[in-house]
Amino acid sequence: MHVMEKIATDIYTFSRLREDGFTYVDKTDILYAMASGDAGAQFFIARPRRFGKSLAVSTLKALFEGLRELFTGLAIEPKWDWSKKWPVLHLDMGSMQARSVPEFRGMLFEHLSDRARELGVESVSGSSPAIVFKRLIESLAAKSPDGRMVLLVDEYDKPLLGHLMKSDVTEFRDELKAFYSVIKTLEGKQRFTFITGVSKFSKVSIFSDLNNLKDWTMHPKTGTLFGYTHEEVLKYFPGCIHELAEANGLTDEESFGKIIEWYNGYKFHHLAKSVINPVSLGLCFDKGEFANYWSQTAMPTFLVDILKSRPLDFSCVNIDEDDLGNYEPANPRGVTLLFQTGYLTIDKFVQMGTSRRYTLRLPNLEVENSFLKDVVGAYTGRDASLTSGFAFAAGEALYSHDVPRFIKALKSFFTDIPYDMTDRQNEQMWQTVVYVVLRSIGVNVNGEVKTHDGRIDMVVDLPNDIYIVEFKLNRPAKEAIDQIKGKDYAGKYALSKKRITLVGISFSAEKRTIVEDLSEELPV
Repeated sequence: MHVMEKIATDIYTFSRLREDGFTYVDKTDILYAMASGDAGAQFFIARPRRFGKSLAVSTLKALFEGLRELFTGLAIEPKWDWSKKWPVLHLDMGSMQARSVPEFRGMLFEHLSDRARELGVESVSGSSPAIVFKRLIESLAAKSPDGRMVLLVDEYDKPLLGHLMKSDVTEFRDELKAFYSVIKTLEGKQRFTFITGVSKFSKVSIFSDLNNLKDWTMHPKTGTLFGYTHEEVLKYFPGCIHELAEANGLTDEESFGKIIEWYNGYKFHHLAKSVINPVSLGLCFDKGEFANYWSQTAMPTFLVDILKSRPLDFSCVNIDEDDLGNYEPANPRGVTLLFQTGYLTIDKFVQMGTSRRYTLRLPNLEVENSFLKDVVGAYTGRDASLTSGFAFAAGEALYSHDVPRFIKALKSFFTDIPYDMTDRQNEQMWQTVVYVVLRSIGVNVNGEVKTHDGRIDMVVDLPNDIYIVEFKLNRPAKEAIDQIKGKDYAGKYALSKKRITLVGISFSAEKRTIVEDLSEELPV
């Protein structure tokens, strides 16, 4: 008989999770690697939203406060020295989203004052949040037998993220930089420091004064600290997997396979195992349906703004390690932000000499389903709901093997795209828009497909058909067809037993739409 595990999708406090009997996937062996002091004392990790960062911070808080009863049976219990306790200052910056820097300062003053009262520290004051922060750390350290305290900062970057691509971003950055610089100044008074958030900013930015922090964002020891491995899901949730299987007419094995398809795929180090989104999985278990739970939180506005101004080819995303790891708030990079916010993940890693380079991809069906619909709106300047009809018409035409109707749907789609969305045109821009439109409705389309003699712009792989598509800008469609034939792109699919159709599409920079197309079906 299968017993349904007690799951929580809206509880991020470790003590409540344990006291109320909810299932806790034990990550304390990884936390011990940081908290023990053997590898250092001050750490930073960036992870996407909804991956359990707040729960990890809460777990560390309970650990340093010496609440042993909450850790009964967990991996860290026999390793930890429970005779020692430290004052813990937990700053949750997630609620401090202000419209202006003065408003933010006021929120920060109030937050620090609240924490001081909770920790039994006499009212601390100062002319700036940084001064109050410094005096609070000093007061807490003075209360500890060894003269040190513990500092935990959750969602450190939230006050700034809402101001990316805005004129006041530098002002917010400087305010946070001054505040967080206190951490380095009072390093000797901190037994342990852990900072987490979504983004990792460049070292010349907020963290310029925090070169003592150990950045374990892309570290093999913490690759699976956030999110669930396959083994963990099978170990901790067998009853939930069985209930999900029964609700959907599947075997347990098939149910787990669908979990992998929908919610797995995140990699935070090229040598680490892939992990499953814990919140999406919990919501899936709770509702008993495989669905898109990621979209319940809309794509951040700053990401939409960046994609509008800097179109990105999602069919093939390559980036150097230095660019992947961080960015400057005043000049954010789309690929870096998409990786850090969980919309892209590591697919491949290549090292040549000292050069380290990553290929990224969309992690799973859930993210792809929600993200690409948002991207359609970002790239076309139109609401996704208004473009879905054109997208479905284009997809339906391909399934019906009606190339003229496919082209007609694309022409209709491109007709109303605003001027400023196509003012920096190249073949890749048009290719990306078509790719995103088709992928947004679930069509199996691949871009930049490698062959023995080049790269195919786009391949649409359907149950009965394969379409090999080449795009040209201000050049004839015949040139596209000749390229497909000359490089024998179809040879890659000769054994597929599917109908193969070659499609050449020519765009006009002046007219901003398709002006010519040719297609040719190869003999079976």
